[in-house]
This record gives sequence, structure tokens and C-alpha cells, in this order.
Amino acid sequence: LHCFACIICSRQLATGDEFYLMEDGRLVCKEDYETAKQNDDSEAGAKRPRTTITAKQLETLKNAYKNSPKPARHVREQLSSETGLDMRVVQV
Repeated sequence: LHCFACIICSRQLATGDEFYLMEDGRLVCKEDYETAKQNDDSEAGAKRPRTTITAKQLETLKNAYKNSPKPARHVREQLSSETGLDMRVVQV
């Protein structure tokens, strides 16, 4: 079928070819999918998404750090569980 082609390289897919079906219903051949995934992985390694901190989480952190500017690990762990933030976010 003409519509059974990769949206990136336009190669006609044949019986037995591996492909990926994108969320929007378009097809991508295995080679193009893996190439795109490698590019995404290398870019993702360079940057992490910023953490969004709610007003309540910020208030909890400010109060804790006001009482102790350098809280011990167990205090940071408690803050992490209270706020739902990662330990690294609480520490930084």
C-alpha cells in the first residue's frame, strides 16, 4: 500500500519490515526511529527539565532552612517526603 511508508525517509514498508506507529497514527521505519531516539537521548542527557516548586513546597523549604541553614541528611529526607520533591532538589 502506498500509505504504508515511513514519514521520514518515505521508504515503502514491505511485509516483515519493523516499524513504529507514532501517537498521531503515522508510521516510521525502525532505522529512522532508532536514529531519532538516539538524537533525543543525547539531547536529553545535556539538559534536565526544571523542577516546578509550588508555593506550599517553597514555604516548607524556607521554614526548614530558616531553622537550619545546613540540615542533616535525615532532615532533608524528611523534607523530601513531606514536599514530594527529589532529595537533590531539596539539597540544592
